[in-house]
Amino acid sequence: MLIDRLAEGLAAAGVDADDEALERLVRWVGLHQRWSRRINLTGPADAEELIDRHLLDCAVVLRWLPPGPLVDVGSGAGLPGLVVAMLEPERRMFLLESLERRCAFLEQAVLTLALPNARVVHARCEHWQPPMRLAGVLARAVAPLPKLLAMTAALLAAGTPLFAMKGPGWRDEVAGLPSDLRLTGQQHYRLPGRNHDHVLLRIERQADHDRVHDKEWG
Repeated sequence: MLIDRLAEGLAAAGVDADDEALERLVRWVGLHQRWSRRINLTGPADAEELIDRHLLDCAVVLRWLPPGPLVDVGSGAGLPGLVVAMLEPERRMFLLESLERRCAFLEQAVLTLALPNARVVHARCEHWQPPMRLAGVLARAVAPLPKLLAMTAALLAAGTPLFAMKGPGWRDEVAGLPSDLRLTGQQHYRLPGRNHDHVLLRIERQADHDRVHDKEWG
């Protein structure tokens, strides 16, 4: 069963999930498959791939995120924002998406999955002003790092860290960081059945004397 596959994957990744969260995650899979017949959310994927490649990937990074409200920029199918909202129902999540059809999916998901802690925002990242101080900006499969940093510049200027989920080519992207931004942390992880590392990068705007490179944070 899908719920067993999901529970085993989360347990192997060290992620706690109660029965309600597991049920919501499996319902997201069904919702994603129905909507994918009409709009492109994550490309072709069967239920098992959605769990192994997407849900587990988003769940693994939870342990490294600071407490407090977060924004998922370019949320798309709700990855990782909806996953965070389902696994941490006490956390405030903003799902920021510029495409109207994907916003419609997100709105339906928030309603169907009963997630009052998640709010869908139809806007471009460059034009959005958060209603409160954010603990972090999340991004997964949105854009190469230089473009992503340009998109989120206003949010990072307020002292909010960026948490960018990246694949094997992340070092080339980080090499071109602007002088006013620093890589202040990185966490490497591997998904079941995959032979390459993923990494969660933390990037912040800070003074030169506070510079920290290649730091692991827990």
